[in-house]
Amino acid sequence: METDNLDIAAALGDTETEDKEVWNMNFYDQFTSLEGRINRLRYILLSILFLIFGLVYAIIVGVVLAVLLIGMGLPEIIFDITFGLAMIPIVYVEYAITVKRLQDTGRGGGWITFSQAYAVLIILYLMAPIGSSVEGVLDITTAIMALPLGIVCLFFGGDTGPNQFGPDPLVA
Repeated sequence: METDNLDIAAALGDTETEDKEVWNMNFYDQFTSLEGRINRLRYILLSILFLIFGLVYAIIVGVVLAVLLIGMGLPEIIFDITFGLAMIPIVYVEYAITVKRLQDTGRGGGWITFSQAYAVLIILYLMAPIGSSVEGVLDITTAIMALPLGIVCLFFGGDTGPNQFGPDPLVA
Protein backbone atom coordinates (compact mmCIF):
# COMPACT_ATOMS: atom_id res chain seq x y z
CA MET A 1 0.00 0.00 0.00
CA GLU A 2 2.87 2.39 0.79
CA THR A 3 4.39 1.74 -2.63
CA ASP A 4 1.13 2.79 -4.28
CA ASN A 5 1.11 6.05 -2.30
CA LEU A 6 4.72 6.72 -3.29
CA ASP A 7 3.89 6.03 -6.94
CA ILE A 8 0.94 8.43 -6.75
CA ALA A 9 3.07 11.10 -5.05
CA ALA A 10 5.84 10.64 -7.60
CA ALA A 11 3.30 10.86 -10.40
CA LEU A 12 1.85 14.04 -8.91
CA GLY A 13 5.33 15.48 -8.50
CA ASP A 14 6.18 14.71 -12.11
CA THR A 15 2.94 16.33 -13.25
CA GLU A 16 3.81 19.52 -11.43
CA THR A 17 7.24 19.74 -12.99
CA GLU A 18 5.87 19.01 -16.47
CA ASP A 19 3.33 21.86 -16.16
CA LYS A 20 5.98 24.43 -15.21
CA GLU A 21 7.26 26.49 -18.08
CA VAL A 22 11.00 26.88 -18.21
CA TRP A 23 12.57 30.01 -19.68
CA ASN A 24 14.31 28.94 -22.86
CA MET A 25 15.01 31.71 -25.35
CA ASN A 26 17.78 31.37 -27.89
CA PHE A 27 20.21 34.19 -28.61
CA TYR A 28 18.48 35.24 -31.85
CA ASP A 29 15.06 35.46 -30.16
CA GLN A 30 16.52 37.55 -27.36
CA PHE A 31 17.38 40.18 -29.96
CA THR A 32 14.38 39.94 -32.28
CA SER A 33 11.32 38.50 -30.55
CA LEU A 34 8.74 40.72 -28.88
CA GLU A 35 7.52 37.85 -26.71
CA GLY A 36 8.89 36.62 -23.42
CA ARG A 37 10.97 38.15 -20.68
CA ILE A 38 14.60 38.95 -19.96
CA ASN A 39 16.06 39.79 -16.57
CA ARG A 40 17.92 42.96 -15.67
CA LEU A 41 21.47 41.60 -16.08
CA ARG A 42 20.67 40.06 -19.46
CA TYR A 43 19.06 43.39 -20.51
CA ILE A 44 22.22 45.31 -19.58
CA LEU A 45 24.56 42.85 -21.27
CA LEU A 46 22.48 42.60 -24.46
CA SER A 47 22.18 46.40 -24.61
CA ILE A 48 25.93 46.88 -24.23
CA LEU A 49 26.68 44.18 -26.80
CA PHE A 50 24.25 45.64 -29.29
CA LEU A 51 25.43 49.19 -28.61
CA ILE A 52 28.91 48.16 -29.70
CA PHE A 53 27.55 46.32 -32.74
CA GLY A 54 25.26 49.28 -33.53
CA LEU A 55 28.13 51.77 -33.41
CA VAL A 56 30.22 49.67 -35.79
CA TYR A 57 27.20 49.23 -38.08
CA ALA A 58 26.46 53.00 -38.00
CA ILE A 59 30.05 53.89 -38.86
CA ILE A 60 30.16 51.44 -41.78
CA VAL A 61 26.74 52.57 -43.09
CA GLY A 62 27.66 56.23 -42.64
CA VAL A 63 30.92 55.89 -44.56
CA VAL A 64 29.33 53.86 -47.37
CA LEU A 65 26.42 56.29 -47.71
CA ALA A 66 28.73 59.30 -47.61
CA VAL A 67 30.85 57.88 -50.40
CA LEU A 68 27.85 56.88 -52.50
CA LEU A 69 25.38 59.70 -51.96
CA ILE A 70 27.45 62.76 -51.16
CA GLY A 71 30.09 61.64 -53.66
CA MET A 72 27.38 61.69 -56.33
CA GLY A 73 26.56 65.28 -55.46
CA LEU A 74 23.17 64.57 -53.83
CA PRO A 75 21.94 66.93 -51.12
CA GLU A 76 22.83 66.17 -47.50
CA ILE A 77 19.15 65.63 -46.59
CA ILE A 78 19.12 62.52 -48.81
CA PHE A 79 22.07 61.19 -46.80
CA ASP A 80 20.29 61.95 -43.50
CA ILE A 81 17.04 60.24 -44.51
CA THR A 82 18.83 57.21 -45.97
CA PHE A 83 21.00 56.88 -42.87
CA GLY A 84 17.92 57.01 -40.61
CA LEU A 85 16.21 54.32 -42.66
CA ALA A 86 19.34 52.15 -42.58
CA MET A 87 19.36 52.37 -38.77
CA ILE A 88 15.84 50.91 -38.39
CA PRO A 89 17.14 47.36 -37.67
CA ILE A 90 19.35 48.68 -34.85
CA VAL A 91 16.46 50.65 -33.32
CA TYR A 92 14.19 47.61 -33.64
CA VAL A 93 16.57 45.34 -31.75
CA GLU A 94 16.90 47.86 -28.92
CA TYR A 95 13.10 48.16 -28.91
CA ALA A 96 12.70 44.36 -28.72
CA ILE A 97 15.14 44.11 -25.81
CA THR A 98 13.32 46.90 -23.98
CA VAL A 99 9.90 45.30 -24.55
CA LYS A 100 11.07 42.00 -23.09
CA ARG A 101 12.50 43.81 -20.05
CA LEU A 102 9.25 45.74 -19.55
CA GLN A 103 7.34 42.47 -19.77
CA ASP A 104 9.63 40.97 -17.13
CA THR A 105 8.51 43.72 -14.75
CA GLY A 106 4.87 43.01 -15.60
CA ARG A 107 4.42 46.18 -17.63
CA GLY A 108 2.64 45.94 -20.96
CA GLY A 109 0.01 48.01 -22.73
CA GLY A 110 0.82 51.67 -22.20
CA TRP A 111 4.49 51.04 -21.52
CA ILE A 112 4.85 49.14 -24.79
CA THR A 113 3.11 51.97 -26.66
CA PHE A 114 5.43 54.48 -24.95
CA SER A 115 8.41 52.38 -26.05
CA GLN A 116 7.07 52.30 -29.63
CA ALA A 117 6.72 56.09 -29.66
CA TYR A 118 10.27 56.39 -28.34
CA ALA A 119 11.59 54.09 -31.11
CA VAL A 120 9.80 56.13 -33.80
CA LEU A 121 11.23 59.37 -32.41
CA ILE A 122 14.72 57.87 -32.39
CA ILE A 123 14.35 56.99 -36.08
CA LEU A 124 13.13 60.52 -36.84
CA TYR A 125 16.06 61.89 -34.84
CA LEU A 126 18.45 59.84 -36.95
CA MET A 127 16.80 61.24 -40.11
CA ALA A 128 16.92 64.87 -38.97
CA PRO A 129 19.51 67.13 -40.59
CA ILE A 130 22.52 67.62 -38.33
CA GLY A 131 22.41 70.97 -36.54
CA SER A 132 18.77 71.67 -37.42
CA SER A 133 16.15 72.86 -34.95
CA VAL A 134 14.23 69.62 -35.60
CA GLU A 135 17.24 67.63 -34.41
CA GLY A 136 17.45 69.80 -31.28
CA VAL A 137 13.78 69.27 -30.39
CA LEU A 138 14.00 65.52 -31.03
CA ASP A 139 17.20 65.35 -28.98
CA ILE A 140 15.50 66.85 -25.94
CA THR A 141 12.28 64.87 -26.44
CA THR A 142 14.02 61.50 -26.75
CA ALA A 143 16.23 62.25 -23.74
CA ILE A 144 13.15 63.00 -21.62
CA MET A 145 11.39 59.87 -22.89
CA ALA A 146 14.43 57.70 -22.17
CA LEU A 147 14.33 58.54 -18.45
CA PRO A 148 11.26 56.53 -17.38
CA LEU A 149 12.17 53.64 -19.67
CA GLY A 150 15.70 53.56 -18.28
CA ILE A 151 14.53 53.77 -14.69
CA VAL A 152 12.04 50.91 -15.08
CA CYS A 153 14.37 48.68 -17.12
CA LEU A 154 17.44 49.22 -14.93
CA PHE A 155 16.11 49.62 -11.41
CA PHE A 156 12.82 47.72 -11.12
CA GLY A 157 13.00 44.01 -10.34
CA GLY A 158 11.24 41.48 -12.49
CA ASP A 159 8.15 39.57 -11.39
CA THR A 160 8.94 36.47 -9.38
CA GLY A 161 7.63 33.38 -11.09
CA PRO A 162 5.70 33.35 -14.33
CA ASN A 163 3.56 36.31 -15.36
CA GLN A 164 1.23 36.92 -18.32
CA PHE A 165 4.26 37.38 -20.61
CA GLY A 166 5.99 34.08 -19.87
CA PRO A 167 8.09 32.12 -17.41
CA ASP A 168 10.56 33.71 -15.02
CA PRO A 169 13.94 34.08 -16.78
CA LEU A 170 15.78 33.55 -13.46
CA VAL A 171 14.29 30.10 -12.84
CA ALA A 172 16.29 27.52 -14.73
